[in-house]
Amino acid sequence: MATIRHYYSVAACFARLAIQRQLEYPLFLFSWLLMIPIQYFSGIWMLKIIVDRFQPLNGWDFPELAFIYGLGLLSHGINVVLFINTWHMDGMVIDGAFDRLLLRPMNVFFQLIASYFNFIGLIDLIPGVLIFAYGCHLVGFEWTMMNIIKIILVIIGGVLIRAALFITLGTIAFWTKRNASMVGFALSMLERGTMYPLNIFPNLIQLLFTFLVPIGFITFYPAIEFLGKSGEFGLPVRIALWTPVIGILCFWLSQRMFKFGLKNYESAGS
Repeated sequence: MATIRHYYSVAACFARLAIQRQLEYPLFLFSWLLMIPIQYFSGIWMLKIIVDRFQPLNGWDFPELAFIYGLGLLSHGINVVLFINTWHMDGMVIDGAFDRLLLRPMNVFFQLIASYFNFIGLIDLIPGVLIFAYGCHLVGFEWTMMNIIKIILVIIGGVLIRAALFITLGTIAFWTKRNASMVGFALSMLERGTMYPLNIFPNLIQLLFTFLVPIGFITFYPAIEFLGKSGEFGLPVRIALWTPVIGILCFWLSQRMFKFGLKNYESAGS
């Protein structure tokens, strides 16, 4: 318990300092408060234009697309708040910031995550909550206790899947020193793979996003159960609860990768 309290106090101190730094320039915060909602509301408007001007996407109409899009934004927003440092591990390796984590008598991964609480990232959750609530209204989502629990578990699982991907990519920087292009590609892949139903992509992409990089479990497969759609690849329809299980598995594997990378870590010499 003493160790837990110590780690909690350190995390709270890190968070307080990070929030103070981010609030130092109010106009910077205001610019994010303006730009992020515009970006995400433009995304949902684009989906409506596509469906209205052309046709539903392989049987998915606008209300169902809004549900998927909002669900994906929720896990994205939480991931941006808690795990954004994993996006920039190459910079930490290059400028020597990661070396400092190795010198302190605390868990390295804990320091990596806790050292930057992205308070501004909470702005990502504002349009996410609004769009998801809008999508739930359009599809007639039933807010039963069981469905609420499932939604919470799906969001947690989605956060872990996203975090596992960026932890793995960040660990690659231990060897390559630079991985910004891979992180950028992963961000684009997650945006496309969670914004649209998976079954609009070729079968090879569907297999990839189901069994190798399981981002289909962030939004698509849970939406199948919540909206009563048909499953893919012979998977059972009731697979919403697979998301937290797969998230935990992916996160555990990423931790193993991270620990292996630490054993082979070589400073950039900066």
